[in-house]
Amino acid sequence: MLKIAVICIGDELLKGSTVNTNLTFIGERLTREGAPPVFAQEVPDTEAGISGALDRALAEADCIITTGGLGPTADDVTKEYIARRLGLRLEEDSETAIRIRQFWKMRHHTEEIPSRVFNQALVPVGAQVVPNEFGTAPGLILQGPGGRKIILLPGPPGELEPMFESGVLPVLREEIQSAGQVFTKLFRLAGAGETDVEDRTLEILGKRHPLTAAYCAEPGLVRLFLNSPDPFVLNEAAADVQTVFPKELIDPGSATLAEELIRLLRQEKAVMATAESCTGGLVAKLLTDIPGSSDVFLGGVVSYANEIKTGLLGVDPETLRKYGAVSPQTAVEMVQGLAERFRCDGAVSLTGVAGPGGGTPEKPVGLVYAGIFWRGETEVHELRLRRSRAQIRAWAAASAMNLLRLKILAK
Repeated sequence: MLKIAVICIGDELLKGSTVNTNLTFIGERLTREGAPPVFAQEVPDTEAGISGALDRALAEADCIITTGGLGPTADDVTKEYIARRLGLRLEEDSETAIRIRQFWKMRHHTEEIPSRVFNQALVPVGAQVVPNEFGTAPGLILQGPGGRKIILLPGPPGELEPMFESGVLPVLREEIQSAGQVFTKLFRLAGAGETDVEDRTLEILGKRHPLTAAYCAEPGLVRLFLNSPDPFVLNEAAADVQTVFPKELIDPGSATLAEELIRLLRQEKAVMATAESCTGGLVAKLLTDIPGSSDVFLGGVVSYANEIKTGLLGVDPETLRKYGAVSPQTAVEMVQGLAERFRCDGAVSLTGVAGPGGGTPEKPVGLVYAGIFWRGETEVHELRLRRSRAQIRAWAAASAMNLLRLKILAK
């Protein structure tokens, strides 16, 4: 198997001011190709940090990918430091210089191009240039010690991602195939915890060889990766997953719970709406993140105040007085009132205590009630979520979508 290392360069990554989505993207794409990274490291914009990470990568990997530090500012030092480490001088690439000039003029019209911008046209001697269609810093493919490939990519995801797809993956595929591919299948499981998924996957691992598994959890969803150098073994294991996780497994074409719910609604030719209190419209946000969701999602009500619960959703004031806003009775009336007013097939309501304050012994932080309506039938579920405010809201939203998903499947 081709051993690939990823080095993510930038002070902003270590300070927490920027989320490292590049590693997520590269790791996922390489896993699809059967060559997940063997290690990854985040380092600052310093020669010591970059050189140290490069030395480790050269010792452990066959191919190295770096991200960040190729732009025009003073802290963009990746290219210079790596070229120095490899003993390569920099020279201007004329085609890159032309691209930079054209891109700058398109964006800035009559403004003079600062000389530092053309530093991006300086490339190590012998480097293969990967054109940047969405920025000015090109990608670079270098030959390192022992014939190892060192691939330098810009940091902005909008530039890195298309460059990786069009200019880097075709090169890596040849390397991966010649080194011996490990095949991978990804399964997304809804409504099960990571530990539960691992326990139940052991049954599959025990009867299929060679086969390994990896797990990644997020609110409401666990991603299960099965890996094998034998595609026949992997296909048999995939059939096992469908048997072991019949209710949890979502469609391969759905990357999120929201996408799966929208897929099912379209399949049923149904529409839905949301009534949210403690989640503040998060379910609606997740659904409308998906292009074209308006064909099945009508809209939602953020009924944070009791006046909105009674005025817009029709919750009985006596219900609020007797049971409180955080109660199964209120959740039921919210979802039923919503379904009646929106005339929809499906609906969810959420009301709870997201914290960090506001909890009581009877109604602690993390107590959430989810109302689920599907074609005339209503049910309510009590959730006990012990996390931060943001996590409680995320898990509550995911749980509500999954509960409606299961209700649709149980038709």
